[in-house]
Amino acid sequence: MVSPLRKFFRTKALKKYASGIRTGIIPLSLMRDVFILIDSRDQNAATCVALIKEFFHRNGIKPDIFYIDTGTCKGRKKRLDTDPMYTFQKKDLNWYGRLRKNVLQSFLTAGQDLYIDLTIRNDFPVRFIGTAIPAKFKVGCTGKGKNIFDMTITTPSGSEVSSTELFRGISALLMSVK
Repeated sequence: MVSPLRKFFRTKALKKYASGIRTGIIPLSLMRDVFILIDSRDQNAATCVALIKEFFHRNGIKPDIFYIDTGTCKGRKKRLDTDPMYTFQKKDLNWYGRLRKNVLQSFLTAGQDLYIDLTIRNDFPVRFIGTAIPAKFKVGCTGKGKNIFDMTITTPSGSEVSSTELFRGISALLMSVK
């Protein structure tokens, strides 16, 4: 359970760093940059990254693929070995779970057209990234509480879905938006 002090600072951070950009559904033809967040614990992440690169290259869009790895060292064996420059790690978080300012400034300055959250996580660092990123169109699958996404993908109840399956569903929806 989260302490009241930590909850207070988290709520304050979400309000302070919330992107002021107006979001909405935009067609794929108007997109240039895409920010994609993948959980490093996902065993199918390498397959998903290849699928992402192929899809966006075919459509002439530059994908920026980032990973999130905020777990403990105990579970490192199960995690994908990712580039530290493109991975948000536990050391990049402050005491209440917000990204440190030096990490935060690196991705808040560039305005992306699309943000895709493939993490299937609803913890604070993932919600913070989704709220703070200045993207014009946001897609994700965890819509608890105040939904930050313009398009929310729901999984069949009680089923485990990989990031590859999620991206296939999202890409099919993106192709249908005119």
